[in-house]
Amino acid sequence: MTSLAGADLSTAPGRRPDASTHSSAERVADLLLAFAEGEVGGDHGVSELSRTLGRERSQISRMLHALERRGLVEQDRRTRRYRLGWSLLVIAATAGDDALLRAARPILRGLVTETGETAFLSVLHGRHALTVLTEESTRLMRAAEPVGGRSPLHCTAAGRALLFDSEAHVVEALTAQDLAADRPGPATTAPCTLEELHPRLRAERERGWAVADEEVEIGLTSIGVPVRGASHDIVAAVSVSGPTARLSARTDELAHRLQVGAEAIRAATTRPRGHAMR
Repeated sequence: MTSLAGADLSTAPGRRPDASTHSSAERVADLLLAFAEGEVGGDHGVSELSRTLGRERSQISRMLHALERRGLVEQDRRTRRYRLGWSLLVIAATAGDDALLRAARPILRGLVTETGETAFLSVLHGRHALTVLTEESTRLMRAAEPVGGRSPLHCTAAGRALLFDSEAHVVEALTAQDLAADRPGPATTAPCTLEELHPRLRAERERGWAVADEEVEIGLTSIGVPVRGASHDIVAAVSVSGPTARLSARTDELAHRLQVGAEAIRAATTRPRGHAMR
């Protein structure tokens, strides 16, 4: 989730799919994804992974040994804990929409230069906005969100921008769990119910950009606009975040710059082959 310093609707909220129905491939995928959970610096013990996944320790150990042989995980011989291996970094380098990332990178850099604030590119991933590209401001007080960071959709500018084309029942399916779990403090402006979220989303959709004014964190504001693809469908959201004291009086200006940037990304990703940017 940003701070200062497609959707799977088949699974009931708050629980993993029944482990007994998982194929071997799904069990391995769950194990690899478990490394993104928790706050232990990416290192996980067998017992910890066993508890997280609800599986026998011996089964987790066998899977880890198989993944280690393929270089997908590595074990620290001193602590006996596991971390993701270098082979996954090679695989990750080819992940996602490479054309989108190539087109967005110089645009985000330009936004940082123009606005002085950190710029992000996010995509819809399940019921979250997933940060896939970040260009940080050089200012001492700035927003921070690492690549791979996940944010809820209902209370972030990028998240709501990603929902602009979604019908009401899709918005509900993607946000209901986080709305139910979220217990914001008295000073936050985040929507707390679907009845509060829908009109805010409609107004932002008509305006063309979303603003989250101290919805995630007091003192932090973000502005986001959707990035559209060749079929005019939303493929990502571009946003800037920073201290409210710097952004609150500039929202219209920053939103315009983001819209120009989003259109530049769309144009670059839909340009016919042979007409690459120089």
